[in-house]
Amino acid sequence: MKKVLALCLALCMMLFGVAGFAEGASYTPGTYTAEARGMWGTIPVTVTVSENAIESIEVGENNETVGLRQWPMNIIPQEIIESQSLAVDTVTGATVTSRGIISAVEDCLKQAGADVAALKVAAEKEPAQDVEASADVVIVGGGGAGLAAACSATENGATVIVVEKMGTLGGNSMVSGGIYNAPDPEAQAPLGIEDSPEFFAQQTWEGGDKIANKELVDEMCFNALDGLKWMESMGLEIKPGVGQGTGSLYQRTHYAVLPQGSGYIKAFVETLMTREDLCTIMMDTTAESLIVEDGRVVGVNAVGKDGNAVTLRASKGVVVATGGFAGNVEMRVQYCQGEKWPDLGKSLMTSNMPGVTGDGIRMCEAVGANLIDMDQIQLLQVCNPKNGTTSGHFNAAGVQGYVLINKEGERFIREDGRRDEISKAMIAQTDGIAYLLMSGETIYDPETQTIASGRTVADMVETGDDGWVSGETLEELAANMGVPADALVAAIDEYNAAVENGGPDQFGRTLLNYKFEKGPWYAYPRSPAAHYTMGGVQIDTAARVLSTDGNVIPGLYAAGEVTGGIHGGNRLGGNAIVDFVVFGRIAGNSASTAE
Repeated sequence: MKKVLALCLALCMMLFGVAGFAEGASYTPGTYTAEARGMWGTIPVTVTVSENAIESIEVGENNETVGLRQWPMNIIPQEIIESQSLAVDTVTGATVTSRGIISAVEDCLKQAGADVAALKVAAEKEPAQDVEASADVVIVGGGGAGLAAACSATENGATVIVVEKMGTLGGNSMVSGGIYNAPDPEAQAPLGIEDSPEFFAQQTWEGGDKIANKELVDEMCFNALDGLKWMESMGLEIKPGVGQGTGSLYQRTHYAVLPQGSGYIKAFVETLMTREDLCTIMMDTTAESLIVEDGRVVGVNAVGKDGNAVTLRASKGVVVATGGFAGNVEMRVQYCQGEKWPDLGKSLMTSNMPGVTGDGIRMCEAVGANLIDMDQIQLLQVCNPKNGTTSGHFNAAGVQGYVLINKEGERFIREDGRRDEISKAMIAQTDGIAYLLMSGETIYDPETQTIASGRTVADMVETGDDGWVSGETLEELAANMGVPADALVAAIDEYNAAVENGGPDQFGRTLLNYKFEKGPWYAYPRSPAAHYTMGGVQIDTAARVLSTDGNVIPGLYAAGEVTGGIHGGNRLGGNAIVDFVVFGRIAGNSASTAE
């Protein structure tokens, strides 16, 4: 087993020393720079070589996904230097970024006069050895729920093995919006907002069409604030105040300082780094089945990256935290396609990471777990029309800071409503696209305000990435958007009139905090994508997995999107992280204290 915790927190440029010499390698000594295309732009690299060795590799500033990029930017240069070769594996889950780094390094070595073809010849590997290991708790999945469970279990002094099939930690949690709902009198009272756990739970249950298990809803909502404070105790930084996240239905949304979900994953990993004697993380290792003995789940059968067998035994319990199945076209068509969502096939993109394909649901089902709410899936309306991800989204605006405009220059839906209702309305628009439009009241400092990935608004407008456009006037913005100016001006005038009159507006929007009057104006296109599956493995409030006959399956626990019964027919925006924090914490505690 390989400890990898120290590899995932490379938060700045990486510089590595020489590990060896490639036989026969020859370079013109010096420092060379090059750049190559990554996922979201170019990746600059600086390589220093001596006469016969690659001395150092430094990766410069880039726009790759915050959090995910640290893995290939740490591992790839390190492996190139250690092997003195370009024949290194890409990092699963960050393949495009990995290839960009390797390509840029190759360019630098060409400049240094290297025999690049020889450097690409891979050394023959020895057959990978089978692995057998044991711990108090085995956790399947290194995303938010799995890492929360690991922190909780090690907090109790339990030994933990986390098995993750990708080459990166964080899963979907890493690329989430980073928003967290919790009633918080300290943050809400200064804004005149009244709230309570009871109201939060009622909104969550009703917002999911009363399909969810109310006991699970209460467990999540009543522990939300304590979960947030737990995260803050581990180093999570939260911005002051609250807003209303997209689809959250109320102003109780907290925003992390670091982009997307990277702040949560960073807090978990930094905590686990202080407990390395208790926690081992195995990357590129795919769990395939649960081990059952005498009716109890006692471990996991997995396969390593090189095809070797990995057998992991758990003396206390196994936690499954592998995420949902929104990225699995076959499963979402099988379970979720119907009257509400008539086409969930290949043409519908997903916001999910590539490793989130419903594996844990199948593993649990194979040992008798009951599956519930499997027909419930959520589309997210703020996704990139080109790739289905949330790239380019300015989530800091909150619903209060934008309106949605179709290609005819008109509003068509209340922006403070449910995600499913907004997504269905957007699909019905021309080309299934709407523009998220903001004024100078929302974007008041484009040089410092950042989108979810950490890039500034000014940079997005300058490059035009993800379709961002701006205009000093509404008319100029309309021209850059390609929509009728008169219709757009009328739409904003009607919105401002509703603000002045106290609302609601003609679409029923009640979140009318301020008028949109000041330029510059900004807009970018969005389209719905498969985002979250509300169905999955049935659990109780202790995160114990229940069988088809309603009994607890001894030794088996689950947390996060792999479970069902918490969000019903529609997950409120900002509740996904609450779910994985609260129930991941519960699962880790339950498993580590089991008899």
